[in-house]
Amino acid sequence: MDALSLPANRHCSIARTLSVLGQKWNLLLLREAFLGRTRFAEFQRIGIPAATLGQRLNDLVCAGLMERGSYQREGERSREMYVLTAAGRDVLPVLAALSAWGDRHRPQETGQGILYATATDRPVHLGFRDDQGESVHQDDVSVVRGPAYHAALAAAGRSPDPHPNHR
Repeated sequence: MDALSLPANRHCSIARTLSVLGQKWNLLLLREAFLGRTRFAEFQRIGIPAATLGQRLNDLVCAGLMERGSYQREGERSREMYVLTAAGRDVLPVLAALSAWGDRHRPQETGQGILYATATDRPVHLGFRDDQGESVHQDDVSVVRGPAYHAALAAAGRSPDPHPNHR
């Protein structure tokens, strides 16, 4: 069964995102693309079987996160390359958030595997900001249902969840 067909997931942006990013290997392939990898053989270095790699790259192209191009070394046949699209580049904060969580809750003795920095090598970190640009601590952030959820309930003639959002 497709998880997006379930009422609890149908109007959830997290569920829609996971339908693309939640596929095994996809986030690691995007990580490699951010590290400058573009060629099939370069992506294969993460240990993904060739047939699976071909399918996952195709999935990322179909989802609009990567685009297929071609390159040709002198004297060789033309080969495909894969580059991030604007939508693919927009995944960077997701990767940074996953890295931060992993570094905090699944640390390596040898330190961080991936760092995020400015062009001048100053470290950067993710954080919540309000609509005024002020920093907000995550303990002060609530998860609430959005307009699509409420519109779907109204369209289905159902009443709101009897259990409002909790902290």
